[in-house]
Amino acid sequence: MNILHICNDFGGSKVHSNLYQELGNIGVCQTIYTCFRNPKLLNKNRFESPNSTIIYSNILHLYHRALYHLKLSTIYRDIMQKVNPNDFDCIHATTLFSDGGVAYHIWKHYQKPYIVAVRNTDVNTFMRYAPYAWNVGRNILLNASKIIFISKALKDSFCRHIMIKDILPDIMDKIIIQPNGIDEYWIEHIRSDKISNDSILYVGRFDSNKNVLRLMRSVIQLKNAHPTIKLNLVGGYGNQLKRVLKLVEKYPELFYYHGIVSDKEKLRQLYLSNRIFAMPSKHETFGLVYIEALSQNLSLLYTKGQGIDNFFDFNIGIAVNPHSVSDIKNALESLLNNNNINNDQVDFSMFSWHNIAKKYASIYQEICMLS
Repeated sequence: MNILHICNDFGGSKVHSNLYQELGNIGVCQTIYTCFRNPKLLNKNRFESPNSTIIYSNILHLYHRALYHLKLSTIYRDIMQKVNPNDFDCIHATTLFSDGGVAYHIWKHYQKPYIVAVRNTDVNTFMRYAPYAWNVGRNILLNASKIIFISKALKDSFCRHIMIKDILPDIMDKIIIQPNGIDEYWIEHIRSDKISNDSILYVGRFDSNKNVLRLMRSVIQLKNAHPTIKLNLVGGYGNQLKRVLKLVEKYPELFYYHGIVSDKEKLRQLYLSNRIFAMPSKHETFGLVYIEALSQNLSLLYTKGQGIDNFFDFNIGIAVNPHSVSDIKNALESLLNNNNINNDQVDFSMFSWHNIAKKYASIYQEICMLS
């Protein structure tokens, strides 16, 4: 079985390389094709595997962001120069519109079956702001062998959209919900005890989507009712970093900025010293950092209709309206007053990359047999 992965974001996210490494480890032969416009992504996230080949292609330009159909044709021409589609049994496209559009073109010309994943950018960017791409999107979905969603919340949002209203009955049987995995380190260090303090942790970028400024404002509003409240901030980069640091400087008794923490043991010690993990993102495909925090038995504050919302059938925290400081504040207060949320019902094996790779391998095998 030989798989072609089309993954434009390979250099920008470790999620994809984690999956592909495990696929290689279990014997899947694969070629990963990734194209980009930032030359700094060349060789980013590269890994060595006897079963894997990675093709980096610096062919995109800024104008491709606005010219969707030109982007597809550009990538298709380039990939045809670098691989022979007849060498592959099936294709795995990691996004619906960008990667899936190329997989669909290959299917039209070579009849190679493909699976396609739907991500946050597909639902909240293309399906919201790019109606000129909808017709291609519908064709991608109708001809895909399987459609993968990283979370139930994203699937529900997708299914409500007018773009797929008329084709939903034709694609429902192809939909699979398969979350991404977390590093094996967290699965090996699951914590079940609980601490009692008023400390909250945020880990992520400081940008408008991650919504950390509203989180900080909600903590400021709670300081009188909870005089020992503390928000620990881990991360860096983003268009709100300067404003975050100004608030840290203004309220040193409330906020502590740790910067970027790459060492897992240091990050784990931060998890161990906090009771709540809060990240009220406006949009989130899944949010693996929530699962990392859950593995350390922190209660979670997350976003309604996004990411992990409704993923579990039991209580792991509180979902909030990310646009409402008062809603975030009320949820934090409820979590501070309630220390009964535990992770003892979570099956963390579903977040093991090894187990996830085996599931993808079985999907590939199934569609190859049917083609």
